[in-house]
Amino acid sequence: MRGRLKTVPLSLLAVALLAGCGSGGATGGDKTDNGNEDKGKAEEGKNKEPVEVVFYAQNGMTPADFDNRYGNSLRKKFPQYTIKYIQNTGKGMDVASMLAAGTHYDVYFANVGYFEDEFISYNLQFDMSDLIKQHKIDLNRYDPSVISGVRASSYGIYALPVVTDSIGIMYNKDILDKFSVPYPKDGITWGELYDLSRKLTRTEGEISYIGYAPFVNYMLYMNPLSIPLVDEKTGTPTINRDERWKKFYQTLLIAPTEVPGVQDYLKKHDVLNGFFIDQQVAMLGGITAFAANSRGDQLSKFNWDWVAMPPFQDLPGVGGQPYTQYFGITRMAKTKNTADAAMEMLKHLSSDEFQTEIARKGFMPVLKNMDVRKEFGQDTKYKDKNWGSYFYNKLAEVPYKSVYEIPISNLYVANMNQVMKGEIDLNTALRLSEESAAKKLQELKAK
Repeated sequence: MRGRLKTVPLSLLAVALLAGCGSGGATGGDKTDNGNEDKGKAEEGKNKEPVEVVFYAQNGMTPADFDNRYGNSLRKKFPQYTIKYIQNTGKGMDVASMLAAGTHYDVYFANVGYFEDEFISYNLQFDMSDLIKQHKIDLNRYDPSVISGVRASSYGIYALPVVTDSIGIMYNKDILDKFSVPYPKDGITWGELYDLSRKLTRTEGEISYIGYAPFVNYMLYMNPLSIPLVDEKTGTPTINRDERWKKFYQTLLIAPTEVPGVQDYLKKHDVLNGFFIDQQVAMLGGITAFAANSRGDQLSKFNWDWVAMPPFQDLPGVGGQPYTQYFGITRMAKTKNTADAAMEMLKHLSSDEFQTEIARKGFMPVLKNMDVRKEFGQDTKYKDKNWGSYFYNKLAEVPYKSVYEIPISNLYVANMNQVMKGEIDLNTALRLSEESAAKKLQELKAK
């Protein structure tokens, strides 16, 4: 049985921590640690007892990927520690199975939503507040929206962000060139984007081209309106109660499919394949991980770039939410006395040194340091792309995330796709989503 723990968001963590260490050595201005402290303390920790620190990821990241992103840097920095990684390969390696088997790991990491669904849901959390103070980790160095997404209870802080992502508009230059349509630019509005889509959407011979099509999952996870899926106070679905959902549907899902031809295409084709493989979708809401990781090889087949996600008219300068990967020290680390070593490693992962390293590999850094940000993507084969577009707007605020985030988002996405395909109307979608989500929440809370 899962141990459910209600989580409470702390805006910029001000209540839980910043008020306590916002001045002086921990987080103060000129006296604070700038993330490069490792240069002046290269020998720090080398006299400590050898210890093994075990990492575990929800997403099944391969050992090679773990080493490339995190492991190699950590081993180089901390030769006195043994760093082990456990891959989630499926059955028997999920959180529930490993807890039942008594498998120990010190650091759990997962993307927002999944983190709450497992780490908090199974009561793996450990209050890191004292360790954050002891290791003088300055939370003011993080992007405000990224750090505000950390979920904390009234007892403390359970995670730190290490990498993030957000949504922008990817576009196929070859298609736009073919039809003599100008490229979108940073600062484009939704109306202007849909005008471009109308100019591009057509059929030539047996090939249908679509100007723009949204990928619902990312639009939901990173929606600029910062709408929570579940109401924090009542624990009920927001989908048919928060008026912002109508704006979300109308602007991000319905308006783009009103371009003649788009809806018919969506009924028959997968949007991601249409952009990355078939090269029939000219513009797509995409994340930076596509270039750095999952779709990098496919992107080499055509000429492309990206621009900032258009803001809503009443939210000028606000882009999508950050989609952050959080690292949390587990309560098992406390009982095994490995928490201090684990925190040393999390401190390194938040340093300017490491954040620059990971940014150059194409993973969006979590710091607001412009010197770090300007290195974004520079070690990838796509270094000449417009990586800076993902910092053109400020990231939207991260809303409350419940421990039921993933199953509820799956239900919302299903009805959103039906609306985009013209199978149901907006009001029906809102009603069905609310009914199915309320039922699912009741089932989950009963477990």
